[in-house]
Amino acid sequence: MSVPSVSVTVHDRYTPELRDRIVARLRTSMDDRTAYRLLTPGHLRELAKVEAPQAPVLSVYLRLGPDRRVGNAWRSAYSSLVTPMLKQIDNGRARQELVEEFSRIEHTLHDAFPTMGRGAAFFVCRPLGLWRQLALPLELPDGVHVGSRPHIRPLVRTQDEHDRFVLVILSQEHSRFFISQIGVVEEVFQVRGDRLHQMLSDRVPRDRLDVLVTDAKKIEAKVLAHVAEMVLSQFEGRYLLVSAQHPALRTAFMEQLSKAARQRVCGAFSVEAHARPAEVATAAEPAQRAVEEREEVATIQRIIDAAPNSAAWGVRPTLEALSVGRVMTFAVDDMFAKPGTRCGNCAALWETVVQQCPNCGSSAVEPVEDVVELALEKALAERAALELVRSDRARQLLRDRGPMAALLR
Repeated sequence: MSVPSVSVTVHDRYTPELRDRIVARLRTSMDDRTAYRLLTPGHLRELAKVEAPQAPVLSVYLRLGPDRRVGNAWRSAYSSLVTPMLKQIDNGRARQELVEEFSRIEHTLHDAFPTMGRGAAFFVCRPLGLWRQLALPLELPDGVHVGSRPHIRPLVRTQDEHDRFVLVILSQEHSRFFISQIGVVEEVFQVRGDRLHQMLSDRVPRDRLDVLVTDAKKIEAKVLAHVAEMVLSQFEGRYLLVSAQHPALRTAFMEQLSKAARQRVCGAFSVEAHARPAEVATAAEPAQRAVEEREEVATIQRIIDAAPNSAAWGVRPTLEALSVGRVMTFAVDDMFAKPGTRCGNCAALWETVVQQCPNCGSSAVEPVEDVVELALEKALAERAALELVRSDRARQLLRDRGPMAALLR
């Protein structure tokens, strides 16, 4: 995949025309369907709107841990998913259509295997023109699903409130912008600049050199800052991490950021300007994990401080708060899963298997394998913030009171 870019010379100014050109090229990056994408909240909302009553939507999840990356081990796992599904299809035409879609996915995996992440997901429907391939930061369970809508429920476990970063590598010649979840990055934009000092020193009087170099660097810093803000906005990034080999360029960049964007700068990392994406992911990970731990601990502490009137602790109180739409922040140990019950009438969730809904009295209840997954989905639908607790310090704070909690509206 070619990364969209703009070039900035010593003669450029940050004009509305240049801004429009950057926005257009950034959207090109967002619309690319041929590369493995990181899932953003926008992508998730887009998938949630897809519906195809007359044509099946195929959803495929495949774990790609280290064991699956040895040789062609992933092929055996993929085949074990596909074969049983096809055997269930009696209609010959429908089966052939699925065979073709499964083959497209397999060829894609063979030709462009994800180099990062713990898994991949595909959402495919040829009549709709739907083709979405995602690199997953977490190992979600293998699965194949066919229906009128994409099966996106497992993806809610990737939507942690404090796991959406924008990474910026600043360079006077070649600045790069990435979106990232811990361990995975996707390059979405580049800004190419001139070797300003060398270029100007060959063309201008010495007594004007310092002034022109300063002005040119300020323009470049302004462009870089505005691109960073647009990437934060377009991809709904939560934090900004910056790598800069030249302190002066970092200072100029920070000065040009808006106040709101500066508040999202959460630290720094160090990496060579032309590093491969996997090297960028590795270099940024320690800083990202430090941010994640800090924010997880702060979230759990806010819930502790809000108790007892504005917080819910434990599975049952938290699920009850969800059922009445009171959850503002939903926190859960990312390792926690539990079977339970869902009411088909009022959509309430319960941690035990019941024959009748305690909330509305309906007998239209069904057992579910993981009530936590459904709770995360419900919290997202209610626009609650999600905190999937993964750090040891925050997990211990949560474990002392229950594996699930909520800050209430």
